[in-house]
Amino acid sequence: MISMLVVFQGANQSLRAEPNVPETDAELTINTFLPAPPEFLTATSVACPAPTASRCSNDGAISAVPSSLTAELKSDRLWLISTRSISSNACRINLRDPNFRISRLDHCGRQTPSDLNEYLATMDTTRPRIIYIHGNRRDASAAIAQGIWVYREIARNRPTDQPFDWVIWSWPSEAESILLSDVRKKAERTDAQGLYLAWLLTHHHANAQPTGLIGFSFGGRIVSGGLHALAGGVVGRRTLDQPPIRGAEFDVGMLAPAVDSTWLSSCGHHRYASQNMNRMVLLYNHRDFALKYFRMVSQDPHSQALGYTGPRPIAPRHDGTQLPIRSRDCANTVGNHHSEKQYYQNACYAGREMASLIESSLITN
Repeated sequence: MISMLVVFQGANQSLRAEPNVPETDAELTINTFLPAPPEFLTATSVACPAPTASRCSNDGAISAVPSSLTAELKSDRLWLISTRSISSNACRINLRDPNFRISRLDHCGRQTPSDLNEYLATMDTTRPRIIYIHGNRRDASAAIAQGIWVYREIARNRPTDQPFDWVIWSWPSEAESILLSDVRKKAERTDAQGLYLAWLLTHHHANAQPTGLIGFSFGGRIVSGGLHALAGGVVGRRTLDQPPIRGAEFDVGMLAPAVDSTWLSSCGHHRYASQNMNRMVLLYNHRDFALKYFRMVSQDPHSQALGYTGPRPIAPRHDGTQLPIRSRDCANTVGNHHSEKQYYQNACYAGREMASLIESSLITN
């Protein structure tokens, strides 16, 4: 019998299976569902002094920004929203005033304490705010490092100089146990995270804040759960303590989403998510070895991950129209890995695809 290790980690996930499968930084790929895209957008920058290698490399976690990119990043703002210190039990979480820990970040990942009031006061209808949600097995420092790395990759591919805000959503995903038990525990936590995200998005909607959402692996499950809860759906046996919001038209990017491929359908668990989507960019991988055994996480022998199968029927948007989906199977470039970085570093063009959400959110919101 072949022993098997299946762990859905955000950006650093090891997978052991057959002897010929190498350890990898686990991430997902995609099958082309729509035509391959033309040139896309890039990101903006951080209000932070010009970077130097010594300033950014003290802990070795985050490298310096190249000087050629510095000018483009000056007007961008970086935020950190952490839910690591509050409950992850969906039945017990506070949905009236969740005590998020909010900080401003510079491009090196250094934090300046902030709060919800500042976060809301700085909303601007002329600049998008993109919320990035990492995957499993990321501690607090790794979540920041990965979030800034992804931000820079998107920034390099921005087609215009449109400034935007980059929000790293840091949730309790650090490794706590081994193998399958850890993955199932984190899958349960995505319910609480989806509800927290929905609560925050009510404020985005109230302020007419152009918004994009990017989720990798379990981060994609948090995104779909959050949009479903925002529209009045039940997540983890809970709903928001306020009227449903539909028609918010957020732009969504998913990389190797560890969410059941049927959940966004008209009868699925997250069936209302599309009520608050404008468009979706989906990058998946039909060779992803971690997602291949997704059924072991869901405990449903017929369950398959959206990040493995690629696009499946999705419920219509709030106006009854079909959700525009731009998808790509990245198996040829990512291989059997579940590695977020390989989606950006190889010819899957994740940087430009996710950068497309920046200007798109301005056009539609």
